[in-house]
Amino acid sequence: MTVFYQFNFFLIISVLFTSSAFGQTNHGTVVELPDSVSQINVSTNFDFFLDTASIYTIDEISHETFQNRFQRATDPHVLFDFLDSQIWIRFTIHNKQSIHNHSWYLESWGFDIKKVTFYFPTPEGKFEPSTAGFERPFEERNIKHKNFNYFLDLRPWETKTYYLKVTRSYNQEFSFHLRTNERFLAHSLNEYLLLGIYYGVLIIILFFNLYLFFKLRDTLYIYFPCLILACIWFSLGRDGLGFQYLWPNSPWVNKLHNENFIELTIILSTLLFSDRFIRKYTKLNSISHLTYWTISLKVVLYINQIFFYELNYIVYLTVTIIILFIPFSLGLHSLMKAKVFSWSYTFAYACLFLVIIYSYSKTIQIFDSPILNWYIVYPVIFLEMVLFSFSIFNQIKFLQDEYIAANLEKTQVLEINNQLTKKLNSKLKRKVRARTEKIERIAVDLEQKNKELQTANLKLEELNAQIFQMNQSLEENNQKLKMNVVEVTKDLALMKGLAFTDFKKVFPDKETCLHFLSELKWKEKYNCKKCDYNKYKEGPNYGRRCKNCNYYESPTVDTLFHKLKFPIEKAFYILYLSNRKDVDLTLNELSKILELRRETCWSFRNKLSQAMEKMENNKELYGWETLALVNLE
Repeated sequence: MTVFYQFNFFLIISVLFTSSAFGQTNHGTVVELPDSVSQINVSTNFDFFLDTASIYTIDEISHETFQNRFQRATDPHVLFDFLDSQIWIRFTIHNKQSIHNHSWYLESWGFDIKKVTFYFPTPEGKFEPSTAGFERPFEERNIKHKNFNYFLDLRPWETKTYYLKVTRSYNQEFSFHLRTNERFLAHSLNEYLLLGIYYGVLIIILFFNLYLFFKLRDTLYIYFPCLILACIWFSLGRDGLGFQYLWPNSPWVNKLHNENFIELTIILSTLLFSDRFIRKYTKLNSISHLTYWTISLKVVLYINQIFFYELNYIVYLTVTIIILFIPFSLGLHSLMKAKVFSWSYTFAYACLFLVIIYSYSKTIQIFDSPILNWYIVYPVIFLEMVLFSFSIFNQIKFLQDEYIAANLEKTQVLEINNQLTKKLNSKLKRKVRARTEKIERIAVDLEQKNKELQTANLKLEELNAQIFQMNQSLEENNQKLKMNVVEVTKDLALMKGLAFTDFKKVFPDKETCLHFLSELKWKEKYNCKKCDYNKYKEGPNYGRRCKNCNYYESPTVDTLFHKLKFPIEKAFYILYLSNRKDVDLTLNELSKILELRRETCWSFRNKLSQAMEKMENNKELYGWETLALVNLE
């Protein structure tokens, strides 16, 4: 206990003389929430009190006279000893934000906290508890999330103090974060997405190997799925997804992870898979005997660790690595003797060693982030499964090569048999040949007649091709005649004094008018207005877009119909009537026929008069098409 008091003394001295971005008050550390942040890592920005006898209640802990007994945390582990004692953690948070719609959450990352009780201050001055942990049913949590999350209900410029009572299962590193609701959702979704991809790939590999098992009926493809399932179970227990979705009301399942039962399952399935994998190359039974002895030894060691004499975890880890290394090294030696070099199998086994070492050595800190330290085993497992899959593929290729070699030997034997058969058949052929000569002569005559028939057929095909070409020419001429009849009919119709209903049969809609105007406008040639380039491509509404400068020109530009405010087909009819000598409608009659305002009809007629003056009053019947292309601007 003297060491403990010295340690506490140095903690108090460091708190008094350390300046940080977090404020200090008479009641300890104060975490401030400015407007510019949406999350804060507070893994060491809190105060703690070690309750070695577990005798204090929240009323005693939260009392004003008790606050000076808390110490400032200087390490995420809080303490490296007293694993059986409860730790009280105090967070004092001052919300300096002016935004009223921000909700803040306290997140305690780390699924394997044995028990944690969060005390939320109520308006009556009491504290409302919320208990969770891997020994408690998941449904007891207020927020159904794999981590421990608590809503703070902290208003702008409000200061509140929260307490946590934590019971650890080992000397673990704590990771506390303050996050807004938006940041909490984004963080959770990203985490669940990455975990979903991880489990998705493992499940795909699992189902592929189960498919191979049902197709090939080889135990290799049932041992490997057992290994995959063990790794999935190990991962589900490590990240808390299994507790959240698979066994929320069975917290005893979580204890299997802490007792390394899943690690035992991974080792046993790996040994069985490795034994079957090597024997498919070497056919050595000695490897199987060694594997079964190794499995028995590992089971005995596990039972002793759980029920009898518990070894130090370093000793236990060393013995486990030796147990695994013996069959692996002998199996690798057997593969090399058989001239089989499976690098994927070797590296996959190395990844297995890393998983086992890291699962035992929870205190190893490779990165500064505890989340990265916790999840670093996932890519190792992922790589292990992928490499083992590659080794299986290589083995399938090896077996295929053996199958091909066996087929080659079989083919060679068949060729020898075929040669013997040919010698026997040659004798029979000589006897048959005499009898078949007459048939061959008949066949020659038939062949000659067939050639004559083929020649006749070729001539008939040439005649058919000529007839077909003539029919095509006739069809093309008929099509041209039809088009000419339509054009002549249109021209004849336009020479008559048509009523508007009849005129609409010729120009029924805007698209027909634009098409006609486009052909009329660019009948001779096309030149871009911007760059005078003569190459174009079709644009919307029968316009043309320059291939050089990309300038688009509408059919109505530089015509009487530019910036027209009423339907163009009605403007066509007014233009048509203006050029007729046998039809003379008043503005009122024209307004009634076209269902336009009288002023609109007068305005367009006035525009036509200006165009006629520009054309020097040329009112020949054929001139209305030329009149349409007059530019008055």
